[in-house]
Amino acid sequence: MQVAVENKEGLEKVMTISFAATDMNKEIQSRLQSLSKTAKLNGFRPGKVPLQVIKQKFGPQVEAELLNENIQKTFYEAVSQEKIRPAGGPEIDKVETGKDEISYTATFEVFPEVEVGSLSDIEIEMPVVTIETADIDKTIDNIVKQQTHFHDADREVQEGDKVTTDFVGTIEGEAFSGNEGKDVPVVIGSGQMIEGFEQGLIGKKVGETLTLNLKFPDDYQYTEVAGKPVDFEITISKVEAPHTPELNDEFFARFGVNEGGLDAFREEVEKNMSMELERNKQSRVKNDILNKVLEASPFDVPKALITDEARRLAEQMRQQYNIEGQNLENELSLFEEEAKKRVALGLLLAEIIKSNEFKASAEEVKAKVENLASSYESPDELVNYYLNNKERTAEIESLVMEDKVVDWACEQAKTTEKSYAFSDFMQPERG
Repeated sequence: MQVAVENKEGLEKVMTISFAATDMNKEIQSRLQSLSKTAKLNGFRPGKVPLQVIKQKFGPQVEAELLNENIQKTFYEAVSQEKIRPAGGPEIDKVETGKDEISYTATFEVFPEVEVGSLSDIEIEMPVVTIETADIDKTIDNIVKQQTHFHDADREVQEGDKVTTDFVGTIEGEAFSGNEGKDVPVVIGSGQMIEGFEQGLIGKKVGETLTLNLKFPDDYQYTEVAGKPVDFEITISKVEAPHTPELNDEFFARFGVNEGGLDAFREEVEKNMSMELERNKQSRVKNDILNKVLEASPFDVPKALITDEARRLAEQMRQQYNIEGQNLENELSLFEEEAKKRVALGLLLAEIIKSNEFKASAEEVKAKVENLASSYESPDELVNYYLNNKERTAEIESLVMEDKVVDWACEQAKTTEKSYAFSDFMQPERG
């Protein structure tokens, strides 16, 4: 076998491979002879079909199969010989089959040489967050609101009521996209509708129809109606009053607090808040570190790997949002930026882990699982599920290794503390 390698732009290489046809020709002959013993053709008894007939009938198919097998075999022998790491499968071209020699070209990308940049000038923010009494009070208020239920009310609409409505909106007498709603529940004061809609229902009763002259906000998400005046004709079909549960032993028991009253409940709430805060801090710091390490270590990313990851993200979205019958293959460009970042980060993490010889011990994996399971109702079941499933265990091992990379990066970089109010810090990050 002869191999010639040509370097192209970026990570692309073209490999020209040629190998003797002798062995393949022998294999073709051998397979045809095997077929002659088993093939069933009209006019011939099984095992009595002449070899020449077998060759005419099956020869082209056998040759094509063996040619493909030999191309795959010689390609991987060639990259092994040249000590090349392909990133994705090759594109085979210029296949020439002679009597004595077969040759072809294989175009493919290789994995990049990843060099981890210096982290000495990187500054990592370490958030400092304290849970105040007011934060606990607010969290309990939110829990109570979440447990609020509604019941029919034979009276006028009040603040906090849930009102079921049918409505039709028009702009200058014309309908617009999404202008109608039927049996739409609206909680008065929730801010789910545009300004003036909820307030306009106060004082009305079931069966009443009213018209509200309102205006879409200038920054409304649907730009075609943003800032425009709109008339809504609304009919009220149901009014329900809220029932807010009392903070008593029955309420506390719903959350596993069976004794100790309000003080014990507050302690449980604060404990859960602390756990959630810690997870949020770890996630925020990890994302910050990994992004900055990636910025400090630029390198080319194989297009083939980006495309594969984009396909995976597209399929993930299709399943998550139950998008049936839609081919997202044509929309891969929407996922390319995120796919490129994920692939690059994966390659960078692999290099850091390899160069530092990081390992995830069984004890570290178990501790990580126990930490993740601690907020669940039956943590022992979740721990057993993960530790007795190789695929799930591998996922936890990856998380442990990421934590090791984060700790390593913190030692290399500069860290500064920044104080946050609990409510501000727990808001989802934007952008």
